Amino acid sequence: MKYFYFDNNIIIDLKNERNESLTSIVSDLGRGDNRIVFSPAHIEEIAGTVKHHEQTTESAHQKLDFLRELTGSYCFLPFPRSNPALIRKNGIYVYKEDPVKPFGRVIDNYEHNYLAEGYQKQRLEYGEYVEDNEGISSKNVNNTDISGELDLYRKALYRFVISEYKKLKNHPEFKKFVPRERITINMLRFAALNRFFPMFEMVVEKLMEYLEAKRYFPDKSENNISSLHDTTHAIYGAYADIFVTNDRRFSEKVKAVYKWLGVETNVLTRKEFIAEFSIPKEIA
Repeated sequence: MKYFYFDNNIIIDLKNERNESLTSIVSDLGRGDNRIVFSPAHIEEIAGTVKHHEQTTESAHQKLDFLRELTGSYCFLPFPRSNPALIRKNGIYVYKEDPVKPFGRVIDNYEHNYLAEGYQKQRLEYGEYVEDNEGISSKNVNNTDISGELDLYRKALYRFVISEYKKLKNHPEFKKFVPRERITINMLRFAALNRFFPMFEMVVEKLMEYLEAKRYFPDKSENNISSLHDTTHAIYGAYADIFVTNDRRFSEKVKAVYKWLGVETNVLTRKEFIAEFSIPKEIA
C-alpha cells in the first residue's frame, strides 16, 4: 500500500478542478494499492478559514465532505484514540475517521492556535529583520549547501531536544511517547525518532524555523498562518510515501529537512507529480 499526502493547496486544486491533469491522475489512482490520507493539519486549515477569513461553517463542511470523499476518511493521527478504527501503526497512527469529528475538536479548542500563530509571525518577522539589516540575500542562500548549514546547527538542535526530552520524559501523558534511553546526537534521524512523534515533531519544527532564520526559501511574515500549517504538513508528510505540494518554496524547505533527517518520502511539486504519474499516450 502506497500512502499519498497532499498539501492543502493540492486539495483545493482537486476540489475546484483547477487542473485537469491532476484531477485525472488522482481519480485514476487505484485505491486498492494507493491510499490518500489527511491529517490534523488539513483540519486546522479548514478551521482557519472560519476563524480568520469569515467563511461560513457550511463552506467548511463542504470542504470536509470533499476531504472525506477524496481520502475515504483515512487519516494520520499522532496519538492512539479509542473510537476510530485503527488501520496501521508505524510511528504514526493511521485511522479511519470522518473529518467532521476532528474538525469539531479543532474548532472547540482553536484558541490554542492563536498563540502558535503569533509565535510564527514573530519568527518570520525576525528573519525579515535579519535579511534587511545584515545584508543577507535569500536568493544567494537558496543556492548554498543547505545540508552543510544544517550540519552546523546540529549541536544547538541537540541541546534543545535534550532539554525538551527531559520535560517530556517526566510528563504523565507524554512520557510513553519518548525513548526510554537517553537521546544521543546521532539519534537526530527519522529512523531513530519516527516512533516517537513528539520528538520528531519538535525536530522538524526547529529545522524549519532554522531555515527561515537562515533565509532559505523564506515565507513572508504576513503569511504566518499558512507558514505554520506548512510546518505541520512537513511533519505528517514524512510518514507518507509521496508528498505533493503546489508551493515550490515550501517544497525546497521540506526536501532539505527530509534529506538531512533521512526521510525517504518523495516530495513532489504539482508539476513533478503530474509528470511522474501521467500515463504516456502510446501506453494509455
